[in-house]
Amino acid sequence: MSKDHQADLAEKLKKTKKLRLHPTAALVMLWSLPLYAKGTVPVPTPVREFVEMLDLSSGEELLRKFDAICDWYGEVILNRKHFIKSLVEKLLEESEVAGTMQIVVLAAGKSPLALELLIENPAIITRIFEVDLAGIEEKMQLYSKLAPKSSENLRGLTADIASEDLIDRLAEEGFDPEAPAIFLMEGISYYLSKNDLERIVSMFRSGGRNRFIVEYLVPCSEVKSARREIPKGIFSLIRKEALTDGMTCYTELELSRIFQRSGGREISCTDMSEMERLRLGKNRHFRDRGDGWIECFLGEV
Repeated sequence: MSKDHQADLAEKLKKTKKLRLHPTAALVMLWSLPLYAKGTVPVPTPVREFVEMLDLSSGEELLRKFDAICDWYGEVILNRKHFIKSLVEKLLEESEVAGTMQIVVLAAGKSPLALELLIENPAIITRIFEVDLAGIEEKMQLYSKLAPKSSENLRGLTADIASEDLIDRLAEEGFDPEAPAIFLMEGISYYLSKNDLERIVSMFRSGGRNRFIVEYLVPCSEVKSARREIPKGIFSLIRKEALTDGMTCYTELELSRIFQRSGGREISCTDMSEMERLRLGKNRHFRDRGDGWIECFLGEV
């Protein structure tokens, strides 16, 4: 990028209103900031600039409350985000035909993962679709300012991911039901009913061509008793903030059966101890499966 272009972009961004986030979304981004810290990790410049355009102030009070429950909880978010990006990249590397893979980010929020993946893997990804109930338009506008070339292959769709016409709405935006796709469900399975999740998975059945990454919350009974107070406290606060009566939990077996009923199968399931080890090269907070309450399921459908 030339100095003139950098200066022009800086001027445009000064005039661009920062994107304000819902408190829980802002909280997750506050925990995620180490992933985008300047000079410490290799992140594409437009991605870092995107994060700088997010107003995270609404999450600061929540962060203080969460720190009182567990002052290292940000490690959970860093582990899961690092793992999900690594898993997507692994699936892209395994793609047989370059330039044919589609990615659909369900309940995308303000995460810049789609932009990051597209910038870093332009030859493999044909298009990325981001779906959410609100805020997608302004997000796409910011993408186009920061990365005009890459944003040409990004599509935003304002929709309920549990709607029965989701596949048709995506097709209107250019989604090809006959081409392979990776579906990402991060931070959303807790808020969906089990019937909704199964309908989404079944909607995109493809005879084994598509992959689903589902990040999920395990039942308290699956967590060691000494650790249960952490997820109980954290998700109790999240329920109050999200104004929801409860959160949906899964076991690996339940998810495996959902995929089987949809004509698919389980490929793998990764617990938090493995995610932490993959990110840090060692286990600091999670020594075995029972120490964690968040897992990632990879299914084929």
